[in-house]
Amino acid sequence: MWGEQVELNEAIIERMKELAAERNMTIHQVIQKGGLNQATISELMNGRTKHPKVSTIKKFCDGLQISINHFFNDDKFR
Repeated sequence: MWGEQVELNEAIIERMKELAAERNMTIHQVIQKGGLNQATISELMNGRTKHPKVSTIKKFCDGLQISINHFFNDDKFR
């Protein structure tokens, strides 16, 4: 179970980076648009948060103007 959780966390971080890059945005720009706290994302990106909240991912998606379904519609999550 623990290994799966770490892999999921890494997949979420990787997906955030991919989606931001696809839109020529930095993570910082996305979180500003989505209304996320810089500390929340820093802890996630630095691996201090292993269980990101769905609300965090949703706000990230809001910053990109995508659905949460679009976020998870990727082979990393299959």
